[in-house]
Amino acid sequence: MSNTNDSSASISKPSHKRNFWYIIGSVVIVLILAGGYWYYQSAQQKSTSAVAAQSALKTARVTQGSIVISASGTGTVVAAATANLAFSNSGSSSSANATLTKINVTVGDQVTAGEVLAVEDNTTQGQALAQAKLNLAQLTSPAAIATAQGAVATDQVNVNNAYNALAYDISPEALHWEEQVAAAQQNLTNAQLDAQASPSADATQKVQDAQKALDYANQELAGAQSWYQKVYLPDHFTITNRQTGSRTINAPADTTIASARAALALAQATLVQDQDLITALTTGVIPDSATGTNLVALKQAQTALQSAQTNYDNTQIISPINGTVTAVNNTVGDTVGTATVITVADLSKRLLTVYIDETDLSKLAMGEEVDATFDAIPNQTFKGKITQIVPALTTVDNVPAVQAQATLDDSASSSLYVGLNATVNVINAQANNVLLVPVQALKLLEPGKYAVFIVQNGNLTLQPVEVGLMDQSYAEIKSGLQLGDVVSTGLAVTTQNTSATTTP
Repeated sequence: MSNTNDSSASISKPSHKRNFWYIIGSVVIVLILAGGYWYYQSAQQKSTSAVAAQSALKTARVTQGSIVISASGTGTVVAAATANLAFSNSGSSSSANATLTKINVTVGDQVTAGEVLAVEDNTTQGQALAQAKLNLAQLTSPAAIATAQGAVATDQVNVNNAYNALAYDISPEALHWEEQVAAAQQNLTNAQLDAQASPSADATQKVQDAQKALDYANQELAGAQSWYQKVYLPDHFTITNRQTGSRTINAPADTTIASARAALALAQATLVQDQDLITALTTGVIPDSATGTNLVALKQAQTALQSAQTNYDNTQIISPINGTVTAVNNTVGDTVGTATVITVADLSKRLLTVYIDETDLSKLAMGEEVDATFDAIPNQTFKGKITQIVPALTTVDNVPAVQAQATLDDSASSSLYVGLNATVNVINAQANNVLLVPVQALKLLEPGKYAVFIVQNGNLTLQPVEVGLMDQSYAEIKSGLQLGDVVSTGLAVTTQNTSATTTP
């Protein structure tokens, strides 16, 4: 029995030692597993953070394409010219309206400038025109011209007689130098006015020369007047008393000389008037400075004829342009006033009236290209150019707008109907086959200078670039980048849990 107990005792001691090591081994294994799990979680979290950081950077590639800066608006097709034609004065002077007596065209007819398209009753105007022509014809007849020529001949004789009478009274020499002084004085005045208007050395010299000529003429006149007193009066106006033999000089009185001067001036003025009358009668043109009773009568007759002709012409509708009749609003027999009767349009060229929002005014300039599309003509774009910009805002649907006019290409626009509405793009600038980047990639360094961040192997490098055209989405790159380069366009907004919690 005692052997059995000993045997049991000898076996139990080694068993407790093994349990101890089992426990130690289990703890070590747990610690190893816990450390591995913590390492795995940490590594996984770092990897997730790296992926998140990488995905937060937004990029774009440099591409090649076209960029267009334009202003959008609306437009309406109009003719190159449109004439809404009506009677300027209706009927006779006693009536506010008249009867339409003739219409010479229908819609679609081609007409030429100056062609009579319609006529209203013009009996009264026709009679007045005929009388005015007759009155002028009488004043300008061959007999009237011959009478005027005879008057000129008589005037010339009167001028010669008046001149000789004055020359006798004051001496031919004195009269000659009086005329020379007057002419020299006028030349000096003209030279002085020219020098004031256009100063120059040559103009100054002309003034000096004119002054010298005037001084010389005055000297000669003084000499002639001295000679007149000393020689001419004694020779021509000495009276000898037959009884006593005494001699006295009976010089012309001042009133006699003044009367002779007035007679000469009147004779010369009458000659000028009658010469102007002949010019007017033979050419139909009255000189601006012309005077005289006959000239006044002639001018009145010309004015009366012009008025009568205007009144007669106003009873006709005459086309002012070459074009096509697009409307005829009346028929023969209608009573017409001053409303439009016939419309003529020049359809040889189509124009487009364009309306652009005032905020796009800076994008509108003469000569810019225009693209126009019409709902009535799908899948076709019409080209043109801006040829006129109205220098004042207009209102379209209660919105301020800039009005312009574009000339459409003749070959493509000839089929367009006047009045068609269009959607219009005015091309302010464009660049084709250029490098493009999103505008978000641009970093403003200073006014007018930009740079971008190039992405290479996860690194960012700041690169200055030259920017050309730019719209709301893309910018043209003139230098600094190459096709295919990757650039940063900013950081994406991300939401992530950056904290890690471990459980022992």
